[in-house]
Amino acid sequence: MKYFLTFFAFLMVFSSCGEKTYFSNSIEFEDGVWSYGELFENDFTIADTSATYHLILDMVHDRDYPFQNVYMNITTHFPADTTVTDLLSVDMADRFGQWHGNCRGDICNLRVFLQQNISFKDPGDYSVVFEQYTRREDLNGIFELNFRIIPN
Repeated sequence: MKYFLTFFAFLMVFSSCGEKTYFSNSIEFEDGVWSYGELFENDFTIADTSATYHLILDMVHDRDYPFQNVYMNITTHFPADTTVTDLLSVDMADRFGQWHGNCRGDICNLRVFLQQNISFKDPGDYSVVFEQYTRREDLNGIFELNFRIIPN
């Protein structure tokens, strides 16, 4: 019982110290394979246009991922029926093959700040969609993506 209470107290202390999240959504890819047509869709609503946020993408990948980067199309749908698509290259390793981020065992975690200190111009419903945009139908070694909006 003593160990259980110690563990519970430890859990409560550290769970309250995490970053505040306005929005969070994750996708896990079966067997670590992100297929070309598999979209990672994130729908959220913005009410306060005076607040600022950080847009973050967390990636979990295999240490044996065969490339230095990954290309993604990011399509943003705005409340006024405007859509913008950007090509993003996420550098996952340096030119010497050293992984960016935090690797433990065979798994690496990489945090990518997509935008920092931004405010949304219009209140309403937004959608941010990620799709892998490589020359391969199936991209092996990507296990999970997590998109977050963190208040500044």
